[in-house]
Amino acid sequence: MARVRKRKLERLGEILLAYGMIAFGLYLGWRCLFDPTFFPQIQPNPRPLEPNLEQFIKSSYTDPNTATREELIALPGIGEVLADRIIAYRQENGGFASIEELTRVSGIGEKKLAELENYLYIDDETERSVPHD
Repeated sequence: MARVRKRKLERLGEILLAYGMIAFGLYLGWRCLFDPTFFPQIQPNPRPLEPNLEQFIKSSYTDPNTATREELIALPGIGEVLADRIIAYRQENGGFASIEELTRVSGIGEKKLAELENYLYIDDETERSVPHD
């Protein structure tokens, strides 16, 4: 008989613990949903600034005067060898004054240039000095 009472008391303790956990969860859920002071440090993110056209072009296109080897390789039709030639040309000549000047690089002809024109731009503000790659 003592064992039965002990088992009932253990079971009662487990039930009370479960009810307590459920009540605490409901209380926290209610506080999270309906109490504006529960999370006072949380504020909505400010709306990010929309880039203007010039910033969009600079982030979408590649400037062959400042592009890294990996950025050049990512362009269509440019492999490792051609990327190295472009970098060597800009180091020797101080960069490109125009997109058409890329045809002076061995391996880039009019056809290849026509494929690349949609992905390249020349930043007029970039200094034409020997970059360090």
